[in-house]
Amino acid sequence: MLLRQTLIVRVCFLWMACIAAQTAFAQNTLELVQDGVNNSYRPPVPKGPTSIPQTLSFFVNNNGSKDEGIYFQKPQSELSVTFSFDDQPYITVPQHVTGMTFGAASGASATQVRSVPVVNNNYYFEDSTRTLFTAHPKGEAGRGVSLYNNVGVQVFLSAKPLQAVNASTSDTSRYYYGKLRLQFNRPVNNPVISVVGLGATTNFANKRLGFTTELELQTPGRTLVKLSGTKELVLDDSKTKILHTKSAVTGFCGSGAACGSLLVTGSNVTSLVFSVYLRPDGGPGVWGTPKVTNSGDMWHITVSLPEQ
Repeated sequence: MLLRQTLIVRVCFLWMACIAAQTAFAQNTLELVQDGVNNSYRPPVPKGPTSIPQTLSFFVNNNGSKDEGIYFQKPQSELSVTFSFDDQPYITVPQHVTGMTFGAASGASATQVRSVPVVNNNYYFEDSTRTLFTAHPKGEAGRGVSLYNNVGVQVFLSAKPLQAVNASTSDTSRYYYGKLRLQFNRPVNNPVISVVGLGATTNFANKRLGFTTELELQTPGRTLVKLSGTKELVLDDSKTKILHTKSAVTGFCGSGAACGSLLVTGSNVTSLVFSVYLRPDGGPGVWGTPKVTNSGDMWHITVSLPEQ
């Protein structure tokens, strides 16, 4: 009888310890979602290309740091983020509106981009290994960002202005496209920025050119920490520049694109400003041809935070 009671006590203790461990790691997150019921962007979602600012609201995801279940609900205190562009040098790009736009991708025709929703989860990639994107700064690396549920703002940098002036394709050349601003409606702590698909290629006459978006955080007093991502996604020594390694660029995560999640350190964050650049990889190809002028780098950005 005593042995049985001892076993029961041990089982109960182990079960309680297990539950406690699960609870310790069960961290709620604030995320961007568009599932028809919980909509970060009030429907209908417009298509681009457009340079008009885009505002999205966050939803709480219970245990969102691991995404073992998707349970979205409105936060007690409303939280939103507005993505916007400013200081763009290319403002008269035919058919593309400006050099940087929301809701565009190459491929509608030889000269025009495709019009796509400004907010979507069509990432053209599946993180099946659950290693690249992290939702919570204290959560398990590679977990919490669902490419099926978490929407991102789709950004497009048109290469047409560079083609027009026959810009150098040396991999030491970097071309400034303006600033990307993330403005929160109230102060937040430790936001996580996830970027998907920094990189693109052209291939004419079997001559390939890769080029990639690079970002530099301009907000004073803030630095970045890489939580997870591909080997192509790197930070400089100042921890403020999101760069692509000096290697051949493609548009696919895991095979040449820079993809991953980065923590913005600190509390009372109200605004994040990134300078945006387009850099070629020095390949033998060209930006485009007189007949094909729709190339550019299409990528996504989404944001998640610890519940706060």
